[in-house]
Amino acid sequence: MNGINDVNGPNGQQHYKPLEAQSIAQRQQEVWNVCRALKDRNELYGVLTRNSAIAMWGVPDPSMDSARTADGVPVVHVVVQTARNRRKGIPGVVAHVWKGLSEEHICHTQDGIDVLAPEPTWASMAETLSVDMLVELAESQMRHGRTTKEKLAVFLEGNSFRGRRKCQLALLLVESGSDSPKETELRLCLLSYGLSGFAVGYVVSGISFENGAAVTLDLADPELKIGIEYDGDHHRMDKMQWRRDVWKRRQLESMGWTIVAVTQLDLSDEPHRAALAMNVAMIRARKSGHPVALHTPVSW
Repeated sequence: MNGINDVNGPNGQQHYKPLEAQSIAQRQQEVWNVCRALKDRNELYGVLTRNSAIAMWGVPDPSMDSARTADGVPVVHVVVQTARNRRKGIPGVVAHVWKGLSEEHICHTQDGIDVLAPEPTWASMAETLSVDMLVELAESQMRHGRTTKEKLAVFLEGNSFRGRRKCQLALLLVESGSDSPKETELRLCLLSYGLSGFAVGYVVSGISFENGAAVTLDLADPELKIGIEYDGDHHRMDKMQWRRDVWKRRQLESMGWTIVAVTQLDLSDEPHRAALAMNVAMIRARKSGHPVALHTPVSW
């Protein structure tokens, strides 16, 4: 790759609500500023990787990395091809080695800052992220149009690196259509208990908002008319959002849908996650007329 489109500085985060978008944009700006300062001092070398590359691509970082120098600026992660390429004694710069690094894996910004392409950026996190977090990162990259599941698969097929097996497992769980990392987490939570078969970003036919926009559900079992929605804090703090939610769910319930509203509390720990899975299983059993078995949650 020989160019980066909108990764030449901070860009809008239209995929997220204002507070989250602001946080992502601030992180991108901060890393950008640190890298330019390092470059001005001739202390930036290698290719941005891991959390630094995630920030530069403007997507959410599942690791919530907060490593900073004594000066309070983010630690910069770079990757080089051999250990001999490392430069010692540069505060705030952590170098990693990937022998498979080549020009095809690198994107160049107009400021002369080299960044790993989205696919190797994702793979570079395999050493620090769990499988489910790798799924969240992949789906966030896809949501932003940075990559596709097919491109990730091609990268895995043609490259060797630490954590490759973990990435292969994660890719089996990746789906397109989620609107946020929390929706991905919700789907994986249910799946870990054996609750599969939910469509992601399902468009409900026969109903639309006043402006003509489609009515969608984060997760849906269309056959049984079960919808599951993740409600972030903006759903209660944004007056218009709250009113749209009430109208939407009232209309869907009149059409025979059962809607399960999920909050962060439901995903906060194992007892709450288990209770959520049990609730969804009971609804499925009641609507299908057949018992629904759960199993001990899978550790991805």
